[in-house]
Amino acid sequence: MAFMVICLHVQFFYVDEQWSMSGGGFNFFVIMLCKVICPVAVPTFFFISGFLFFKGLEDWDKDVWKRKMIKRIRTLLVPFILWNLIALLAFPLTRFAGSVIKGVPMENVWYTIQNRGVLRLFWDRTLFESSFGQPMNTPLWFVRDLMVVVLLTPVIHCLIKKTGFLSVLVIAAFYLSGIWIPVSGFSTTAAFFFIWGSYYSIKRRSFTESFHKARVLFTILFFMGVLSVPFIWDKNPRLFSLTEKILIIITVVFCFGITSNLIVDKKVCVKVPLVKSSFFVYCSHMVIIASSVMMLVLALPTNSDVMRSVLYIAGVILIYLICHIIYLIMERFCPSILRVLSGGRN
Repeated sequence: MAFMVICLHVQFFYVDEQWSMSGGGFNFFVIMLCKVICPVAVPTFFFISGFLFFKGLEDWDKDVWKRKMIKRIRTLLVPFILWNLIALLAFPLTRFAGSVIKGVPMENVWYTIQNRGVLRLFWDRTLFESSFGQPMNTPLWFVRDLMVVVLLTPVIHCLIKKTGFLSVLVIAAFYLSGIWIPVSGFSTTAAFFFIWGSYYSIKRRSFTESFHKARVLFTILFFMGVLSVPFIWDKNPRLFSLTEKILIIITVVFCFGITSNLIVDKKVCVKVPLVKSSFFVYCSHMVIIASSVMMLVLALPTNSDVMRSVLYIAGVILIYLICHIIYLIMERFCPSILRVLSGGRN
């Protein structure tokens, strides 16, 4: 999932592309990768977070909630603040790399920061170039939204206890319709997938077993959804947006159903070092590393769409490896600092 997130972010360095199905093989490759397959990454993180939050709880009261919140200060809030601060300090270098890639003059970054307000950058830097309401360290919108939805867990627990799967269906309707409160930090993506994952823990049901039973149906639906994308991408943006959301839901079930089966049958196994570093990779890759790597990748000569596609994936792999290697170095020489940055996940 962390690898998928890097795939999503690398596309933004290709500033001259319009991402049209008629734009050639490279456009088709990126659209299918970044608009169809990889968007499942962060919703899956929310789903897992919801499941793990309530996992194994016998009782639920204010003391349990308070204990959970204190733990989330260490695992979410502290890394969120630190990684955004690191991104803020590295901002001049990141903007320099961005200006080289885009071929535009570099702005006065400190004037820009001062003009927009430093504190705002830790929550929503919409006033920069983004319309998605992201914090300074772009990928950490996931952590921001997760912290918000975690604060609402008493309400979530009560709703699921009283209404069961109906609460999941209601929030799914909001997610698919796009009708929601327009507040940065409280997205329908976070609410829906967190509540969906929470349902299985609170009701003590195995989502892997449920998804495994439905794997054949959802495999068919997954490929039907993928095959439909080329026919609607350039024609109806609203229909594609709805299709993408439905496909994300299908892909969550599809991925868990297939993966759980492969693990149970011992055809694949968990790679512990990669699991341990995934949060660090997620938080660190957009801080200088991605822009620096893509400066090199985009400077390489290409003469075909196939080569451009290969270099795209090569860039993603290189970004991931650099982040992972930095993690391993820190694990060896400064584990206490790494522990704080990773929220104790190492």
